[in-house]
This record gives sequence, C-alpha cells and structure tokens, in this order.
Amino acid sequence: MKKFFPFLIIMFFYLNLFSQIGFGTVGGIDLYQRYVNPKDEIAYPAAGNALFNLIYGPKIWLGSKYISLSLEAQINLGITSFAIKDFKGLGAVSFPLMAKFNYKGLSGFLPGFAKGFSLGGGIQYSKTELIFNKTYKNKGVTRGFFKVYVLEFDLGVGSFGSAGYFYIRYGLNNKTEASTLNIGVLYNINKTYVKKHKDYIKPSKKK
Repeated sequence: MKKFFPFLIIMFFYLNLFSQIGFGTVGGIDLYQRYVNPKDEIAYPAAGNALFNLIYGPKIWLGSKYISLSLEAQINLGITSFAIKDFKGLGAVSFPLMAKFNYKGLSGFLPGFAKGFSLGGGIQYSKTELIFNKTYKNKGVTRGFFKVYVLEFDLGVGSFGSAGYFYIRYGLNNKTEASTLNIGVLYNINKTYVKKHKDYIKPSKKK
C-alpha cells in the first residue's frame, strides 16, 4: 500500500484545486463475511457469518461533481460469527481503513440521480471469537487482531450527497496466510453537501 500513498497525495492536491470537501458517515450490513486467521496448526482458522452484521463509521470526500476521492473508517461487528468445524466461540469484529476513487452516482457531490461505482483499497484489522471458548484457549489457541490488505468494489446509485450500493471487499496477507471476505449493502451520506443543498433536495412549498 505504501506505493499508492504518493499517488493519493497528488490526486488530493489536484482535486483540491477545483473541488469540494464533505464530511459524513457510512453504514449498513454485511450479507456474508468470512475471516481466516493466521494458521496455528491447532484449530480451524476460519469463522463466518450471514446474520446480524452491523457497519458504521465516518467518511470524508474530496472531489467534484462526477469524480471524488474519499477516506473512510468502519466498525464492522458480526454478532453471530462462528466456526462450523470447531466451535471456538462467538462474534467477530473488523476495522477497515480505506481510500476510494468514486465515480458519478457515488461521487458524493452529484446534483442529480445516477448510477456509479467506487474502487478502493487499504488495510483491515480483524478479530474472531470475541467470546472465547476456554477449552480451545487452554489448548494454546489465540485469537488476536490480524492485519490484511484489502481491495473493494462498490456498485450502486446516488443523488445529492446520498448513495446506496452493494460492495465486495477481499483482504489478504501473504506472510501470515490470513484473509477476509466481506459482502454487503452500504449507505453513505455526505452531510456537508446535503445540508448545503437541502433546499434543492426538499423544495419548500409555495405559500
């Protein structure tokens, strides 16, 4: 990821010459998630979940009407995540930190309604078995936070600072053989832009 930092910095300065900046939030649910811990040769490393996966976090946009860059940080809580092969506990949490290139409907600044997409990447810290089975703990199994490098693709629609979209994010760490997969539905809102254009979004009734 270090190779991309100079490019992102240049793009932010370039866009800043003719752009807007916005602050807001992103939230939603995962329809499926799977986390594979670094192997320990003791217990099955993976855990997954398809229910009660909640997502929320802050987001910043910098760009113009059709193109923008954004930074976001999420808290992704999988309440019922567990391993099928050996039950080591329940629950999972992850913290993705990402930069994204956003186009058209997902730019966060489009004064209309349109489809759009986003491409992004970053790092994600994940932890499974939040409630740990003591039996496996006594066997020497540990479940701390592990890091992976992630890529994400979003596809959806947006209008006047708000957008809803499907996303898929895959993460991998070749050194530890850890990996992650998150698939879900997200909704973000550029609150700065919405506040500025509220009269256009909800026209006042004529007296």
